[in-house]
Amino acid sequence: MQLTDSQITDYHEKGYLLLPNLFSFEETQKLVEETASLKIKGSSDVIWEEDQTNVRAFMGCHLKNKFYKNLVQQSRILGSAKQLLESDAYVYQFKINVKAAFKGEIWPWHQDFIYWYELDGMPSSRCVNISIFLDDCTEFNGPLWLIPESHNAGIIEAKSASRENDDWTRDVSADLSFKLDADTISKLVSKGGLVSPKGKAGTVLFFHPNIAHASLPNISPFERKILIVTYNSVENVPIAKASVRPWFLVNPDTTPEVETPTSLLSSVT
Repeated sequence: MQLTDSQITDYHEKGYLLLPNLFSFEETQKLVEETASLKIKGSSDVIWEEDQTNVRAFMGCHLKNKFYKNLVQQSRILGSAKQLLESDAYVYQFKINVKAAFKGEIWPWHQDFIYWYELDGMPSSRCVNISIFLDDCTEFNGPLWLIPESHNAGIIEAKSASRENDDWTRDVSADLSFKLDADTISKLVSKGGLVSPKGKAGTVLFFHPNIAHASLPNISPFERKILIVTYNSVENVPIAKASVRPWFLVNPDTTPEVETPTSLLSSVT
């Protein structure tokens, strides 16, 4: 798949792009089914909510599951990432964020790139988040909120919570390491407005690593799962810090992904 010039312009100007129905219902259902093999208590790459009962996120899935590996090589997303980055790309992060019905917790206002720059040594924001809705995302079940054009501000000074150098758990919690304060959010919204991209399962949202975003707790009876692949340009590999975060937050394999000619469901065994 190729993004049009208009779609590329929209992404760069607004900081996000929403494409409905990029994946079929059958494909998204299979993506959800594959999470059953990942739900292992005690595994560091499975992040739990504070209640230790509900999963908050599955991390690094493409490095241990052939189906997810096939996904990241699909031209629908990999080809589009290469267009936006104007280079070959590799998967920097892969995660499935889960908001359980009634129990899914908040993701506070933040930018993604500040983590990768400050903690991982990524030189620039030449990367892209590509999110696949695995459930219908509605106004009720904790969809993402984005502030259009906020990516143009670059890295915004954020309130930094105290954390030990090796305490990466705060970076994936409801109490994030770097949070944007109320005054900052008010100023950004007064300029760019506020949007909440929604859609059926299979919808894909591209969003810039510097766009300010958040999501509310899910108090509805509907689960909300979104899969996020972060592609990084092969020309933007992090310069390793003294304290390196886990492999599922900073993929050490920077080999460029190659687009596969096979369909996603062809990897089902």
